[in-house]
Amino acid sequence: MLTQRPYTYMLLCILLLLAGCSTGAWRHTEIVAIPPGATVHLRVAHAVNDRLPRMTPEQLDSLLAATRKTALEHFGVHLEFSGITETSVDAVLALIPPAVREARMKEIYDFKSGTGDRQHLAVSILKTLRERKTDLADALAYARPYLPRTADPKTLQEFSVVLADVMLERLDDWRALKAGDGKPVLDDTPRNEWIYWDTLGYGALPYDVIITNQLVASAEFTAVEVHTAIRGGLTTGTTTFSRTGTYGSFVFWTTFPFTDTSAFSHALRGDEDYTPTQAAELSGAYLAHEIGHLLFKFGHPFGAKACVMNPASMLHYRAWHEGLDAQRCRVGSLPEMRVGAIPETYNEDWLRMAQEREVRP
Repeated sequence: MLTQRPYTYMLLCILLLLAGCSTGAWRHTEIVAIPPGATVHLRVAHAVNDRLPRMTPEQLDSLLAATRKTALEHFGVHLEFSGITETSVDAVLALIPPAVREARMKEIYDFKSGTGDRQHLAVSILKTLRERKTDLADALAYARPYLPRTADPKTLQEFSVVLADVMLERLDDWRALKAGDGKPVLDDTPRNEWIYWDTLGYGALPYDVIITNQLVASAEFTAVEVHTAIRGGLTTGTTTFSRTGTYGSFVFWTTFPFTDTSAFSHALRGDEDYTPTQAAELSGAYLAHEIGHLLFKFGHPFGAKACVMNPASMLHYRAWHEGLDAQRCRVGSLPEMRVGAIPETYNEDWLRMAQEREVRP
């Protein structure tokens, strides 16, 4: 059973100050104006981990078709995807500049060894909640069905402690999953670490969208979203900085939550199974959520079920899809649906590190 852990207010405040200290100046990427009806061209790769189930070429085609359809309905833009470049997870992660990767290692909560700083994690979640200007009532209405029955946070600080505990306990459930070879899906490699995927854009990344079959489930001291925490650190997708991207960012997207047949995934999906076609189409529709971040920098209107930008509860992708209604959630109709609601950021020092490495003889 998930339980709260009592941390003192003073300790949280001290750690919050520490968590707020970071190296380098942070800057916003520019927002590229995209007029209604525009055609947007995006470069796509499929990064594969051979140990895990993967979608077929036909499924990937269906996935992207569903993304195009959903983006047109909700954002009024036409998406054109390149041919899909087949590559490996390891090849993609090798694009991370070593100096930048090293600079970000301190942001990873080490859940595999059991030595992670849980108090620091709670404070880091609080920092993100505040940066996102999270309304406690809205966030609780969204998350409460998936929190311990005894949880009754009265402040964002208390909420962050609950989320940290929920995140780590469910992350243990992801650790228990076995791949087809009988070994853990979350092995000793960093393939599952969100920080690695989030850092790719500091390298010379030649893609705007990376679809992968890799399970990305981990814990970090940065950018922990409410919907990610309650899923046990699982990330379905992220839109993050890319110095080579036309729109200042790129998307990585995992199909694992849609295709995994384990009891844990089944439970988080609301005890639903998907056919291969359903998995592809639901994944593609939900990928349009990240396209909204990529092109327009929309936020998360938690609980606004008509909005494609409302994150799916747990892994309830079918229920999320059935609730969509583009007419009831137009662009600009909510603060989170306004262009530039959450602009992409990058660290100047990390960008400099990457560029200096490239110009050395």
